[in-house]
Amino acid sequence: MIKDKNRTPVAQDVIAMCSKCKMELNHIVVAHNSSGFVERVKCLTCGGEHKYRSEKGKEIVKEPRKKSPAKKKDPNKDFEKLTERFCDKKPVLYSMSGSFHNDDVIEHNVFGKGVVINTSSQKMEVVFADGPRILAMDRK
Repeated sequence: MIKDKNRTPVAQDVIAMCSKCKMELNHIVVAHNSSGFVERVKCLTCGGEHKYRSEKGKEIVKEPRKKSPAKKKDPNKDFEKLTERFCDKKPVLYSMSGSFHNDDVIEHNVFGKGVVINTSSQKMEVVFADGPRILAMDRK
């Protein structure tokens, strides 16, 4: 966060934007932050104490952060690589009560052929041609 670089001493006058009066008025510096910059001021017109807001013309504008482009994975490429790797394995028919392990090739009645890439207790992640899916397993 970019702070205003005003280091006016405490109890000195400073022109600041008053949050109650909605105008640039004279204020007295009340407190500094740990870096020594003006943190809080008191308006001499309305008597309200608030966070220091610099004059309109001198306000520092934050630069927007540059977002890195999100890398989108193509599920078809993952599926193609896995099917090439396990082309010699015969697919096992999927059922929720079945037990599967990593690198097993399965045949699902809706999603088609898929490769198991991760298993945990009663769940497995399978890569199909249209993308990865979480499926149930070991259900009684």
